[in-house]
Amino acid sequence: MRIPTPIQALSAAAALALLAGCSSGSAIAPIGSALQGHHSVMNSGRIPAAVSPSTLLKVQQFGTHPNNKVGFNACPAAGTLIYMSDFNLGVVNIYKGGNTSPLVLCGQLTGLANPQGMIVKAGNLYVANTGGLDVLAFHRGATTPFITYTDPSCSGQFTVDVTVSSDNIVYASNIFGGSCEGSISAWNKNSGALIGNMQNPDGNETFFLTIQNNGTMYYDDPTGLFKQTCTAGSCNSNSNTGATFTFPGGVRSEDGEDLALDDQGNGSTTGPVTTFEPPAFGSGGVCNHAGTDDVSFDVNHSQHHMFLADAGLDQLTELKYTNTTGACAPKGSIAGNTSGLPIGVAVDRAENLQ
Repeated sequence: MRIPTPIQALSAAAALALLAGCSSGSAIAPIGSALQGHHSVMNSGRIPAAVSPSTLLKVQQFGTHPNNKVGFNACPAAGTLIYMSDFNLGVVNIYKGGNTSPLVLCGQLTGLANPQGMIVKAGNLYVANTGGLDVLAFHRGATTPFITYTDPSCSGQFTVDVTVSSDNIVYASNIFGGSCEGSISAWNKNSGALIGNMQNPDGNETFFLTIQNNGTMYYDDPTGLFKQTCTAGSCNSNSNTGATFTFPGGVRSEDGEDLALDDQGNGSTTGPVTTFEPPAFGSGGVCNHAGTDDVSFDVNHSQHHMFLADAGLDQLTELKYTNTTGACAPKGSIAGNTSGLPIGVAVDRAENLQ
């Protein structure tokens, strides 16, 4: 599904951003059957600064759904929570349960603009708010953000995914940003001050990313999975890992230097979640699962449960998996919002892992 964000009758910049997601397959989600084959547009090369209707999918901008005008959060103060972003409706669903009990909707954050990738750090939720050109941070139990991270570089950056490092830096991957292509923004986590904007060396849109406690960052774009070292908001030693996949989806750090990547597939078949092992980055384990268009995922490491945002089936899927062998088994699923488009997943879990 290679999902990016939809926008029609939006500002030129916003339209480009959404289109980029849609055609790029990174974060922006496709709409229904119109999504089929959109990945080929992204794979054909960089999205031009000026786009022709004949070269990009026709997308539609969704606002807040009329049934979701008021945010609520009746979730427990402790225990595992699973967050699922809905690109179309501009909301984040919050579920309790999983692992040993059914998932139950207990809260919803509303009023967002095409949210995509997310991460939970120290109990706080960070959301890449694509249409808002920012990252929003929420305390557990809150319905309004306590801090907003923005990057005015290149006339604004359309955020796709977000991660938080052990040295308190917030990083966000970006697509289409005014005069720029893909980049990674970096902010001081506590003050919200912008530290810098790092352009993708290969000139492609940057999709999903994750950073490990030792400062090793991984991100994917249409050409590969890349690795670099980041300290205090500055990244260097960028290199292609050589990992292979059909179309880049969400990424998460695994034990040690392992890296798990959700392959969005070829537009008709969802790919597996593969655990890549360094230094050669060959396939260490493959989780083949039923799905239509799984865009990204997150993991409860302590119990080895994986949660996937399936945009094609409009649902949140739960799997039991073993990262060493790649084996996984379905545990259940829960339907998303009517006319929704699930893109991102984040697990609020006990251990401080990504």
